[in-house]
Amino acid sequence: MNIDDCCSLAYLDCLKKFAIESEAWHLKYPEGEGIPIEKKFIKLDIINNSGIKHPILAGLATGLLLQIHEKVGQHIFFPDIKICGISIKDKHTPRNLHTDEKKEKNYLKILGLLNTDWKEEWGGGLFCNGESSYIKPTSFCIFDPSEKHSTEEIFTDKKRLAIDFTVPKRR
Repeated sequence: MNIDDCCSLAYLDCLKKFAIESEAWHLKYPEGEGIPIEKKFIKLDIINNSGIKHPILAGLATGLLLQIHEKVGQHIFFPDIKICGISIKDKHTPRNLHTDEKKEKNYLKILGLLNTDWKEEWGGGLFCNGESSYIKPTSFCIFDPSEKHSTEEIFTDKKRLAIDFTVPKRR
């Protein structure tokens, strides 16, 4: 499900600015033993199972999630962040078709871009459950993380920053 116009461009620019300035970027994902560095991508953990990793970004991310929650309506998910992170990818980042939350079916993933100038012809949309979705700036995709998904091919060297949230779904 795509949700358009969830926030302002200025809000995304602010979030992106603080993310870029962080010194906590890493190459842990995708996880697994023996995965070569060429198959990994740069990620910044904001909130994970062990708590808040970046307080300023956690506050901004929570504010963004509340805007998405207000736009979508309260019948889809609870605005309680289980996991939140930002990834950086470009045309050199390999696609990684995968599933998340294999054991827990009670969560949704919300994904959006922080690049306010991102163009559709640059690629980098979301491929999920056999369908492709372009994610324009200020729009977010909400999907079941137990379904196979990946970033679509990116056709530019420009760095694509995407924020993703894992939140509990309403039953």
